[in-house]
Order: sequence, then C-alpha cells, then structure tokens
Amino acid sequence: MSDQFVNAAQDNMSAIERLLKGLPGIKGYVDKELRRDADKRLRTMIAANLEEQKHALFELQTKLMKSGGLSLLDEMDSAVQKLQILIDRIKTASYGYAGLFDAVKIEAEQLNALHRFDVALAERTAEVESGIQAIGAAVEKQGDIAQAIEDLAKRLNDLNSLVGRRAEAIVSPDLLMDVANLPEVDPKLLDE
Repeated sequence: MSDQFVNAAQDNMSAIERLLKGLPGIKGYVDKELRRDADKRLRTMIAANLEEQKHALFELQTKLMKSGGLSLLDEMDSAVQKLQILIDRIKTASYGYAGLFDAVKIEAEQLNALHRFDVALAERTAEVESGIQAIGAAVEKQGDIAQAIEDLAKRLNDLNSLVGRRAEAIVSPDLLMDVANLPEVDPKLLDE
C-alpha cells in the first residue's frame, strides 16, 4: 500500500540523491528513509480519513439530538472521544526507524514487519467507516442505536490496541520478528 509513496519518492529523487544512494553503505539508509517517509504519509492519510469519519459522527450526533435520542448522547460522545484519541495517536506515531546514531535501531526486515501494522490500520479504518454508517442507518430507521454505538466503540478500542502494539514493537523491535506479534492483514495489501 505504501509502495506507491515509496515509488513516487524514488521517482522524485534528485541526481545527487540518486548518486548518494549508489554509494556503499548509503543505499540501505536512503531506502529506509524512503520507506519511513512513505509510512508517515500512509498514517497521515489514515488520520485524515478518520477525521472525515469523526465529522460524520458529529453529524449523526446532531441528528440523534434532533430525533430525541438524548439518552444516547453520552455513548456517542464517548465514541467521538475514542475516535479523536485514535486520530491523535496515529498522527503522532513514531516512524519506526531511528537515525544513524539513535539508541534503538530498526533494521529493514523489522521495518517491513512494522509496515504490517500500518497496513492493518489502513485496512481497519474501513471498519470504522462501516460502524459509523451502521449508526446512521440505526438513527434513520429507529433501530438499535445503542448496539451500533457499542459496536463502533469496540472497533475503536481494537484499533487503539493495535496502535499500542505498534508503539510497543518500536520500543522493542525484536517483537517485530515474531509473526505472532504482527497483525493479520490481507496478503494482497502487503508489498514486501
């Protein structure tokens, strides 16, 4: 998924950058920097998508108020807060790769494993959107709004947990080498 960003970055490299990339010992560093930038862009896109979902949730909250669903406003507000926390955590997530002189180093294969977390976040962002759509449908049809809000809250908790696992893996990069620690993702989305 983020390979499109890596490819775009490689296409936009200047002649000097390409020359530096050809020097022994520098190629891997430049490739990691490109991957780091691509993963940052992916997380920025994820956060922007979640911001859009937050605005949709605000609109549903307003609809709910107007339709007499005041008893569910606390649950809706809690979902909005969880979504905002998720957005903030994704926006401020570490890149996962330290510079040449930093204490914690993440090697290329660990960076690829870390990429799985970002792909999983992107993949699961669609679940948030469908959860918000389910709330919208429940509001429109006077359905089980409370259950739809609860389902969304669970999805948001799961995503926040995934972001937490990603942060833990950055601090302890050896966790990235154990497949059991990595999130499940659609293999077609991986570009490793």
